[in-house]
Amino acid sequence: MKAFGDIWRSNLFQKWLMAVSGLLLVLFLLGHLSGNLLVFLGREQINEYAHGLRTMGHGMIIWVVRLGLLSFFVLHVTSAITLARRNRAARPAKYHRVESRASTLASRTMLYSGLLLLSYVLYHLAHFTWGAVHSEYYAQACPPSAGCVDCIPDVYSMIVSSFQQPLISITYLLSMIMVGLHLNHAIASAVQTLGVTNRRIVPVMRILGPGLSIIIALGFSSVPLAIILGFVKI
Repeated sequence: MKAFGDIWRSNLFQKWLMAVSGLLLVLFLLGHLSGNLLVFLGREQINEYAHGLRTMGHGMIIWVVRLGLLSFFVLHVTSAITLARRNRAARPAKYHRVESRASTLASRTMLYSGLLLLSYVLYHLAHFTWGAVHSEYYAQACPPSAGCVDCIPDVYSMIVSSFQQPLISITYLLSMIMVGLHLNHAIASAVQTLGVTNRRIVPVMRILGPGLSIIIALGFSSVPLAIILGFVKI
């Protein structure tokens, strides 16, 4: 047990943990994005998709996925904070001059963008999953007389009604910019941490990382933008 504890506390393992959990979260984002984009196909498609997620495996699978995502997120955040603290402790004296030519804005703000994203994730869950905020737009399971068909929550109306509110849309869009900045550096860095050093693969990942970050950020942003511009309506 002591040997495992030493491994767990090591910087190398914490970096590996942050990389693996981060890549798994990127896979989730891609899957989540594919579901969100169903809003462009209309009310029936996205409502049936949401209903299928809630009822798959008698409602158990979605909880397994949620618990898995929560575990990945907690591991990712705690390992990032641990490494940041250790880095600061290793150089307690501030540098007289900060040289940042070899780094980027994304790499220099990884911890801060990550903590801001944590705040947004909690807000996002409170909005679309728990209905704790903006409850007037929350899609609950309800009888057909209340506006749902066969007790399928009207997720389509919830999304459109929410993003018709400028403040909600602006918050969402700013958060997607933060997601893009965070992933711009994170994807390639995670692959490098896991030991991928092949001369053919590394240049591809340096392109793929920023490319995926742009696709994810623009993909999620396209939904509120389309609603604000009136292309998607109730």
